Amino acid sequence: MKKGLFGAPIGPIHYRGYRLKSPLGALLPEERRESDFKGFQFLGAVSARFALGCAVTYSAALKSAFLYIFDFSENRFVLERRFGARQGDECRFALDPDAGESLFRFGENRIVMCAEKETLSKKLDVCLDDGTAISLSFSESKPGFETLRLCTQTGAAGWTYAQKVAGVTAEGEASGPFGRYDFAALGACAHHDYTAGFLRPETYWNWACFSGRAANGALLGLNVSNGVNETGQTENCFWVNGAMVKCDHAMIDFDDENLEAPWRISSQDGKVDLTFTPAGGYHATGESEKIASNFHQMFGFFKGVLKDGDGKAFDIAAMPGFTETQYLRW
Repeated sequence: MKKGLFGAPIGPIHYRGYRLKSPLGALLPEERRESDFKGFQFLGAVSARFALGCAVTYSAALKSAFLYIFDFSENRFVLERRFGARQGDECRFALDPDAGESLFRFGENRIVMCAEKETLSKKLDVCLDDGTAISLSFSESKPGFETLRLCTQTGAAGWTYAQKVAGVTAEGEASGPFGRYDFAALGACAHHDYTAGFLRPETYWNWACFSGRAANGALLGLNVSNGVNETGQTENCFWVNGAMVKCDHAMIDFDDENLEAPWRISSQDGKVDLTFTPAGGYHATGESEKIASNFHQMFGFFKGVLKDGDGKAFDIAAMPGFTETQYLRW
């Protein structure tokens, strides 16, 4: 897999044809390509009213999903579900980040993430056994969005491909026992993370993301992380009306004994200088013989300033988004 930044869709990820080697350079058997390949997607939307997050995870050892809606005005989850694949469940992961379908079916619960290359659009469709239905979509063609596409070296022989979007308007709705959320009417903005490759079997990262409008109406999005994608390049950037501004390495400081205390997010080049105040969090911890997770995804509001390469400042106030800290063995 070629490393670096890509300015256009890359097409299918042909991991089965990759010559996977051991750290000492020995060619590994073909079945190791299947057992070592890993991928996940995270897609959702935020507004001043709510935070919606949905993730699917795919590896030989772990096939799972989670979904939630947190209502800021009610200060509670109105929806929170998690699923682990059992015998008879259906889990498929799309190998093209810009085309195809990832399908996760757990009994009567169905989560589908679709991508259409012709329209540069992404869509989340959810049907749950309690009557919940979610249809969330966005397009990277408006206003000519500069998608982050990046592949970096991972360990001695692996690689990680990451494709990120934030700061695009969301369309659709969520309905169920909790009522109805009309995304456009609530001024919601969307985000998407597609990551796949020969990722580390034991990994740790921190991450921060927001999507929304500035006081002057500009669409803003943020994606910064540390712990992954830092070999030669970083995935750190923000968007202003779809135009990407790359950032240097990011510091994400937080109190691991009090995750609801304010977080501090900054970049070494001074382009990112933010404080994040959580309103709540989704947590998943546990350990088995092959799998371990210490996952905390917080949602709340950012304040501070972003600066582009020309020094133009964008004031950030009450911008909805996420932070995350995760240890994972998978």
